[in-house]
Amino acid sequence: MEAATGAATGVDRSAARAIGLAVAVAIGVTTGAAESRAIGAIAFSTWDGGGANAVVGVGGTATASGQGALAASMANNPALNGSAWAHTGAWWSVYLDAAPTVSISVTARDALQLAPGLAVWASGANEFDGGTTAFGGETSTAGFGTPHSFNAYGALGDAGTLWMQDGQGGNMLELLGYAISGPSVVGATGWGETILNGAHDLTPDDLFATSVGGSTGAGFAELVLSDVQAGWYSIYVGGTDAALSGGLFDLQVAVVPEPSTALLVGVGLLGLRVARKRG
Repeated sequence: MEAATGAATGVDRSAARAIGLAVAVAIGVTTGAAESRAIGAIAFSTWDGGGANAVVGVGGTATASGQGALAASMANNPALNGSAWAHTGAWWSVYLDAAPTVSISVTARDALQLAPGLAVWASGANEFDGGTTAFGGETSTAGFGTPHSFNAYGALGDAGTLWMQDGQGGNMLELLGYAISGPSVVGATGWGETILNGAHDLTPDDLFATSVGGSTGAGFAELVLSDVQAGWYSIYVGGTDAALSGGLFDLQVAVVPEPSTALLVGVGLLGLRVARKRG
């Protein structure tokens, strides 16, 4: 695995949350798919420095620079009735240490070319296996199977998500949220999902993050995860405005330390500078 900067630091969790996570992991190990799985429907992109996955500790970052995206790979593709297309967007895999705050942002190199968006899922103790093409025979209203068209906005178990869902075609446990900087999708969508401009919290519980915030603007989208549990997370990035041409973007994952930790580091550095001057 690609080791990113930052030291591992634990964050206390309530007993209830710990039990809940253990149950979720157990379910992921013991449940079987209703039909055969052929994992690897999607492939992960490479982080800066090489490697298809990254491990990010508290205070650390992982980046993917100069990536390309089609104008409407994630939203507002009229051929897909607005839904996401897994193979024209890009996927990243990252293991996050437990942390109070994690920022995941995507910034277009040219806001006149690309309105980026992103979605984040959690798979817990196991890295996402890539899911199964056409699992369950799901077909969108536009006539496409998964994940050529898929639901990047609905809870796992909703139409268009079975290909990646744990116990079905994949091992993904939860969608945490999404953010799109392009316009909301108007009218019926490929999977009946609601696709809205802005950042949206879709956490069903607090097993992996207690809440998701964020923001969007011209050429920019960000999700901010609070009280994050250690484990594997998957990020999908794509364009969200069919009126643009598509272009390059930069992705960054930053695990923010607690304010008290940052203060201690700052005080320590100041003390070191004073000691050097006296010496």
